[in-house]
Amino acid sequence: VNAAMTMNKLVIATTRASLKNKNWVFTAKCWVSSSTATTIPISADVDTKPSFNLPRIRDEILQNWLATESKSPGGATTRARYCCFTLQDATRAYQARNASWHWLDRELSSNLAGETGAVYIYKGALAASHCLSDEAKEFCQEHMANEQSHLVYFESLLPDSKRTILLPVWRMAGWVLGFLPTVLGGSKGLYVTVEAVESFVEEHYQSQIDPLRKEGITEELVRLLEHCCEDEVHHKEDAAKKLLGPDEKEFVAWWVLPWSTVVKTGSMVAAQIARRL
Repeated sequence: VNAAMTMNKLVIATTRASLKNKNWVFTAKCWVSSSTATTIPISADVDTKPSFNLPRIRDEILQNWLATESKSPGGATTRARYCCFTLQDATRAYQARNASWHWLDRELSSNLAGETGAVYIYKGALAASHCLSDEAKEFCQEHMANEQSHLVYFESLLPDSKRTILLPVWRMAGWVLGFLPTVLGGSKGLYVTVEAVESFVEEHYQSQIDPLRKEGITEELVRLLEHCCEDEVHHKEDAAKKLLGPDEKEFVAWWVLPWSTVVKTGSMVAAQIARRL
């Protein structure tokens, strides 16, 4: 019995809550220890691709949720138990189906939805590959693999309870968004669509990176978001470059501006929905 009581005290002691400026701030030695875990590369090409410490990112997300939950009106019941919370207790509370979604949860859900849609944009375009040039097919394969690597990260970071329930809708919407302009506009239609989507995604990621960087408590997550944002900017610039003609003149057609507006607006609405459902 004494041994069990001692072990229980040790478990409780590893998770500490300290009061600072009347707000709960949480630290846990057992969480920090996971940050020393082996980093996981985006792809096998470790020489050119950065790697990220997924256990550390999960810890950062969990700590962010706990700190935000403790300050929210609905978090009073959970906050009252933090003095004896173990890591397992905290994880169960965060992953519960009825757990609160705070700002970071909503943003990461929208990221997962966006990367899912992005993969299916390229799948839809390749379904109409007879309308694409060989260069455009290569463009699709390259960028789809890149988007898939982003998707794998967000899938590994987010429990089911923190994912949008509309992922099947985003897959369908992404596929149509890739297929339709490719059938109607060929390679140019695809490039215009990708440039419009990535213009929105760049702003979307930056709106997360800026406040998180300023907060300074999710450094590894910020690194991942910055990497994803840089990739999306590359996709946008690559699409814009391929729209240029042999004389380096910008591609001009009556439908480019209205279609780009529709795509950007649709992406914005989709991100908002993914934050809520």
